Amino acid sequence: MKTELENKQISRLSNAEANRITKECLQIALMKLMAIKPFEKITISEITKNAGVSRTAFYRNYNSKEEIIEDSCESVFLQLQDSFERHGDNWREWYLTFFKTIQENKETFKYALEAHVHIGPTDFLNMAFPPKTREEYYLHIAKEAAFYRILGDWFTSGMKEAPETMADLCVKFFH
Repeated sequence: MKTELENKQISRLSNAEANRITKECLQIALMKLMAIKPFEKITISEITKNAGVSRTAFYRNYNSKEEIIEDSCESVFLQLQDSFERHGDNWREWYLTFFKTIQENKETFKYALEAHVHIGPTDFLNMAFPPKTREEYYLHIAKEAAFYRILGDWFTSGMKEAPETMADLCVKFFH
């Protein structure tokens, strides 16, 4: 339970900051619950109780428990999107950053997979390098499908290969 002092400190926060903290509490609560029970058996009431927030606060920030996971994954994918800009045409560095980031956030993605939640954009190539022709567009789709298949297998098989190895393979396969 929050003390009166904690409640007063929270009430001094801006709405945006209070919502950010609420979202973070909801994300942590859901991840903790998913560590002990299946996603489909977790209720909104359990999440809010464990997060220490009201149902109103929950619905002010999310429409469903799936959105909590989507939000957690989205922040990671925004980092990856930014890495496109940092690395430019250095694909090895981008792939390396990608695999390391997934490895560092493996719990978030594990729970997303368990909940059957869509976990990110499927058009990284199109975002970074807009296709000039339909042929280029279809080539992007094929590369992305292959990349996500490789990523999914690497992830579900326990990430046995080092991110450096995966980056080298992706450069070899796709560039």
